[in-house]
Amino acid sequence: MDEERPGQQTEASAKAAAEKRRNDDVGVGVVFSLLGVTLFLTLDSPWAGLPMVVIGIVCVHLGMRGRPRRRTDD
Repeated sequence: MDEERPGQQTEASAKAAAEKRRNDDVGVGVVFSLLGVTLFLTLDSPWAGLPMVVIGIVCVHLGMRGRPRRRTDD
């Protein structure tokens, strides 16, 4: 009999954890980008929000990069 151990992750649970991490990265990226745009629009210095926007873009890119692509073979 093949029983699962409590500490052992299955392939499906590992994929679910990776998908949640990607979704979290995209969410953090969106929040940083919006914060950067808000700083850019509200403060006197036009470059005040640029670091936040850059961090947001990087986080969104990292979140989107790891997604598996669909196979086009039929």
